[in-house]
Amino acid sequence: MPVLFAELAVRGWFPTWLAVLMGLAAVASVVFLYRREAGRISVGRRVVMAALRAATLATILFLILRPSWLTETHGERPKAIAFLIDDSQSMATHDPRLNFADKWRTGVAFNLISPDKSMPANPSAADIPDTVPEKPSRIEVVKAALANPKYDLLKRLDEIGPLQPATFGLRRNAKDVRDAKWVAGLAGTEQRTAIADACFDLLRRDENEQPAAIVIVTDGRENASDHSLTDLAAECARLQVPLHIYGVGSSVFGQLQIREAIVNETLFADDTVSVPVRYRLKGFQGGTVEMVMKLNGQEVARKTVDAKEGEDLKEVLSFVPQQRDAQSGKQQLTTTVRVLAGAETITDEIAKSVRVVDRKVKVLMVDSTPRWDFKFLQRSLLRDRRVVASFILTDGDPRAMKSGEPFLPTFPATRQDLFAFDLLILGDVPAAYFNPDQQVMIREFVAEGGGFIHIAGRNNGPSSFVGTPIADVLPVEIQSQKFALDTGTRADPYRPELTPTGVRSSVLSLDDDPVENLKVWKTLPELYWHYPVSKLRPAAEAYLVHPKATTTDGKPCPLLASHYYGKGYSVWVGFDETWRWRFNEGDKFFSRFWSQGVYIAGVPRTTGTKLTQLSLDTPDPLLGKTGQIYARVFNTDLRPLTTDRMEARLERLDAGPDDTDRSMPVDLKALPGVPGEYVATIPFNRVGRFALRVDNGSDVGSLEYRVTLPPDHELAQGGLAEEQLRKLAEATGGKFYREEDLAKLPTDVKPKTAPFSRRDEVLLWNKWALFLVIGLFSVEWIVRKFNSLS
Repeated sequence: MPVLFAELAVRGWFPTWLAVLMGLAAVASVVFLYRREAGRISVGRRVVMAALRAATLATILFLILRPSWLTETHGERPKAIAFLIDDSQSMATHDPRLNFADKWRTGVAFNLISPDKSMPANPSAADIPDTVPEKPSRIEVVKAALANPKYDLLKRLDEIGPLQPATFGLRRNAKDVRDAKWVAGLAGTEQRTAIADACFDLLRRDENEQPAAIVIVTDGRENASDHSLTDLAAECARLQVPLHIYGVGSSVFGQLQIREAIVNETLFADDTVSVPVRYRLKGFQGGTVEMVMKLNGQEVARKTVDAKEGEDLKEVLSFVPQQRDAQSGKQQLTTTVRVLAGAETITDEIAKSVRVVDRKVKVLMVDSTPRWDFKFLQRSLLRDRRVVASFILTDGDPRAMKSGEPFLPTFPATRQDLFAFDLLILGDVPAAYFNPDQQVMIREFVAEGGGFIHIAGRNNGPSSFVGTPIADVLPVEIQSQKFALDTGTRADPYRPELTPTGVRSSVLSLDDDPVENLKVWKTLPELYWHYPVSKLRPAAEAYLVHPKATTTDGKPCPLLASHYYGKGYSVWVGFDETWRWRFNEGDKFFSRFWSQGVYIAGVPRTTGTKLTQLSLDTPDPLLGKTGQIYARVFNTDLRPLTTDRMEARLERLDAGPDDTDRSMPVDLKALPGVPGEYVATIPFNRVGRFALRVDNGSDVGSLEYRVTLPPDHELAQGGLAEEQLRKLAEATGGKFYREEDLAKLPTDVKPKTAPFSRRDEVLLWNKWALFLVIGLFSVEWIVRKFNSLS
């Protein structure tokens, strides 16, 4: 490298001009002194000693100036090669190496098969050595590959350009290239993976300091970067920094999880039951999904579909319970989903408690006048072979009411008469129609197991219910409202929106296909009126909400909501325009909606219910989050419990026999001002199946739920993101590698140089200058001694 510039510089505080004057004075003094020795020694010896003395004094004066020698060099140097290894938790995954290719790659990484050997076209088990690890973790494969002398990756890359190794998880951690112990310390412990950010950290450097190439060792689990991989590809392409990516992980790694099998608690004999099954499937290329449904161990439905990836896939299985299935007590409906993809089979299963009954639901519907909803609902109930319906119109023709079935002249006067029904439907009825004893009787009817549906009206109900025992039964809190007479105008139309609970509920299933069902709800005729709600009661669930209107606490106004009240089930319908859904469709949607609502609300009492009802405030508990458990608890007299707190037990259903934390206490605290209502915060700090059990002394309530990993979580199952990483590498001008071609990586990385300019400064006032001064003094002293001078 040519030196383009050199100069002598002084850094001391002593003035140069003064040093020069002092030097001249010192030389003159030395000459004068040695001239006085003319008679004792020869001229030649005096000249030598004078020169030594002058050089010594001149050197001392020169060093007082603190001199430095400056040089400036320009040239080209090789750019560094960045080497990034993913050390996140996903790299600790033990992949199932099920196919031949993945087993072969494991053998190559562990130096049990030469990378020069091609994978056989017609492979057999004999081609794989017995010593190949069966299920190594990804980080173990990486460590084996880095130690493999056939690859010799680190050394060969360092010959191309200075190697800059680092690990990364949430952030990049540089390693010392001179100390290889960091490779042995790789353990896969970082909790997040930020591939893009780790690379951007290198790309933000000065242009001449950017690497010639970035080599990344990863499984592609990106979940923490501020930048996307698309952004990274664009930036690398712009700066001409290629990414060479070694992908680690199994090429066949499937994830299957049944999210939910939606089925009513009560099923009717000889009636078709359609069960939407929601499941998650990832990491399968081809194959089939086999679904089997069993009732009490007997197969009742089977379906096979092509496997496709998705976070929320849905299929519907249908069957018809037989009269022989109508047994007493609860029965088990088990749904099994099995994925068949080559040699790999993954299975998940979920069980539900159901009852099969063989009897009709007795319904009493009370309204003031024959509103449109009343007219069409009356027809639908009378046609339903599973329903025996009776009707009362408080403002109807008395002669019609006394004409006999299906009409009743008056509301039942005794508990025995009212409790003969399974479901009570109240429409726009004034509370005054019921005497105080009947109002209390309605509340007790629901508390002791009867079903209750209220269809809100503009004139009387529910406005007149406020402050009465009937209002206690509703799943919503309301205020008395007055509405202007309907003038026929259609201002501010709206279409109800399904909540997550509503999407999963069979009440709102207007089509057997869940995807088509959502389309139906988005295209139903619009509505024009609703009754405003102040608040949803604790433990109540909303299924339909208003798209704009809100409650007093700022939440969407419930249009369809329900909850358990005592042993019974109460449903709020905050609008009276379901008849509009018949437009161009007849009874297709109208009758299905109401029949499902009638069965859900009216059936529980026919089979017995609980004194303790539990609900969770989230439909999909995720690891790292928290949830609220709501409990509604009554004593044997169907009175709300009034204790300040209750103890429940949270059990891990999939705990091993040696697990010490398989059960833990949960403290349920009473909600102020709401007798019988309790709440507790549950941390979702572990993946698995759980059951919360509450024992009030006479009845044990149980709520089962499953905690799952977020889709992008480090520990979530998932294979190598090969397609994504391959596209990333190719978009930057780099390449993607697996174990069989990893030896080519150093050859593919092209060296690059960058211009540099370096200024060097050599301090001349150093130890060698001191040795020079001492040497000059010593030589002069020796010469003087040889000449007999002091």
